[in-house]
Amino acid sequence: MECLEKIKNFKPSGLSYDSRELKEGFVFFAIKGTRVDANRFVPEILSKFKRVLIVSEESFDDDRCIRVSDVKGCMGFVADWFYGEPSSKLKVVGITGTNGKTTTTYLLRSIFENGELLGTTGWTLKGERFKLKNTTPESLDLHRIFSEMVRAKAEYCFTEVSSHALSFNRIAGVRFALKVFTNISQDHLDFYGTMENYAKAKLSFFGENDPKVVNIDDDYGKRISKNTITYGFSKNADIRPVNFEFSLDGIRMDVDVFGEVLHIESPLIGEYNAYNILASIGVAKFFGIEDRQIVDAIGKSRGAPGRLEFFKKDGIYAVVDYAHTDDAMRNVLSALNKIKRNRIITVFGAGGDRDRTKRPKMGRVAKSLSDIVVVTSDNPRSEDPLKIIEDILNGIEKKDNVFVIPDRFEAIKKALEMAESGDIVAILGKGHEDYQILKDKTIHFDDREVVRGLWNLD
Repeated sequence: MECLEKIKNFKPSGLSYDSRELKEGFVFFAIKGTRVDANRFVPEILSKFKRVLIVSEESFDDDRCIRVSDVKGCMGFVADWFYGEPSSKLKVVGITGTNGKTTTTYLLRSIFENGELLGTTGWTLKGERFKLKNTTPESLDLHRIFSEMVRAKAEYCFTEVSSHALSFNRIAGVRFALKVFTNISQDHLDFYGTMENYAKAKLSFFGENDPKVVNIDDDYGKRISKNTITYGFSKNADIRPVNFEFSLDGIRMDVDVFGEVLHIESPLIGEYNAYNILASIGVAKFFGIEDRQIVDAIGKSRGAPGRLEFFKKDGIYAVVDYAHTDDAMRNVLSALNKIKRNRIITVFGAGGDRDRTKRPKMGRVAKSLSDIVVVTSDNPRSEDPLKIIEDILNGIEKKDNVFVIPDRFEAIKKALEMAESGDIVAILGKGHEDYQILKDKTIHFDDREVVRGLWNLD
């Protein structure tokens, strides 16, 4: 890559795509974002610094500027070089799909003795967790994080790979030891327009010769055929349950793994978590982890924060989950219906400035799989919360036992007050998030804290 050779000759002291972080001797990548075009800062940067190098798609009359067709692609490969090719010194496992990515990374971190994770809940290093702005950060940040993991002598990194990371080239320069496909269902159609475009973005991650672990029960997973370990409930899967039982106490299943049976007991619940467990077994077997270690780790793992996270008081169960699409809600509520002892009360909203077409679908799913529905706000962002709620209600034909409470705290409070012994209160949409994005501000808000506070739990 021509830009890389020029940058090597420049011998930079740092890299940045944020003009506020620039110093003498840095390379600046002028990215055209959806909201801000960094090229407009270039003239000011050139006047302010004597020794900088600008990488841009635009042409500037200065020999300190390098014009390239793909700034993000260049940035990824430069960052890989600058940080010492860290992904070649880790075994990086990339996991993509609509649902299951986060829980699978947590299961894998439990199985592998020297592994870290990176994704929706942030990234980890030696027991500490650090926040991220995106599920998959920009490539410059990604390589920097990998380099920190290498310095800390981590051996594995289990990385969520979002569709936007693939579409915006955030994984440029990363060497993946293994790639995992979980499933595809509707999400981000505000950006992709059609399911096929969204699926193409996800499937673009998988090269023909890449080693892969794939959910063969998913129709899109069936398109990924070569060099693949398959998992699912299908009889054709390499890794499949032969006996299984789902309850409020967890998952019990005998899993056929290439002809050998492993007995799995997990505190996680529901069929879709069984899929996450199967995926993690596939990854572990690829890297040669012993069966006893796999079984013991799965038995101890509580999964990811805010993913079917349970609380209990006076015989009532509250569960907080990140499900924020109609398919994810269907997975969660279907799982809960199979193990419920009484009613299901569902509290949910939908995010603003996101795919509007999924809102009525979410309403239909909630109504069809719940005894009582409380529609509230999620992260309304710049939209009117009442308009979002109206879109949700358009998907609900019969509105008996449907309550509208726009204030999320009051909605959760009402649901818990209505609950009786044996009921499950499903609080969906935000999961691990500890904030709520309103039109003019972001406030601290954590569904789990609300439940603990209202129930006086430690």
